[in-house]
Amino acid sequence: MQGMLPMNDLDNLLNMATGGDAGAREKLLEACQPFVLRVVSRVCNRSLEWGRDDELSIGLIALNEAVERYRGDLGVPFPAYARLVIRSRLTDYLRRQGREKQNCVLMPKDNDRTVGRAEIARAWELHLDDVTAQERREEISIYCDMLGQYRITFGDLVKVSPRHRDTRQTLLHIARQLAGSEMLMARFKESKRLPLEDLMQLTGVGRKVLERGRKYIIAVTLILYHSDELVYLYSYIAHGWKEY
Repeated sequence: MQGMLPMNDLDNLLNMATGGDAGAREKLLEACQPFVLRVVSRVCNRSLEWGRDDELSIGLIALNEAVERYRGDLGVPFPAYARLVIRSRLTDYLRRQGREKQNCVLMPKDNDRTVGRAEIARAWELHLDDVTAQERREEISIYCDMLGQYRITFGDLVKVSPRHRDTRQTLLHIARQLAGSEMLMARFKESKRLPLEDLMQLTGVGRKVLERGRKYIIAVTLILYHSDELVYLYSYIAHGWKEY
C-alpha cells in the first residue's frame, strides 16, 4: 500500500505527539518519511534520496511543524494539512534558491513581524479553506478518472454499496488484502480485473461474493492503495471503519 500509516495508528501517534510525547513524535516522523518523499519528489519533479537531497530535510522539518500546528477543529485530515505545510515550506526554500517560479501562497511563519500573530493565523486559515476546497474537487476528479479505468461510475457505487454490516466488513477486508499486496496490485492494475483465484485463496471468500462485490472492492482498493494521493477520501472512509 502506498499511503501513510493506517488512520487509527496515525491518529494515536498524532494525539500522543501533540500531547508532548517525544517518543511518539519520533515514531510519527519516521513512519511518515515515505509520505514526505513522495510529496517532495512531486514538487521537485525528480527522484530524491535521503541523505543526499536537502529538499527532503526541508520536507521533514515541515512535517514536524505540521505536527506542532495541527488542530482537529480545522476540519482537514492531518495528511492533507501536512502536505500543504510541506509544499509551502519547500516552495519557500526553492524560491530562495532561485529554482521556483510558480505563484504560490506561502504559509506565514510565526516569526513574521510584518503583521500580528492573530492576523497571521486568520490569513492562514482562510488560505487553508480555499486550498482544501480546491484539493477536494481535484481529488474527486482524480478518483473519478481512476474508477473510469475500471468502467465504474459514482452512480454505480451508490447502487452497489453494501447495506448490511457483515457484507461491508467482508468486502473491506478483501480490499485491504488486495491493496496490501504489491504482487496482486500489479496484476490487478495491468489486467483491470480482480485476481479472483488469488483473492479466494488469500481471504477464504467465495467467488460469488467476490463477483457480486467487485465494483465496491475495486473502489475501496483504489482509495486504500492511493491513500497519500486521495487523502480526503481515505480519511473519510477510514474514520468510518474504526468500528471494524
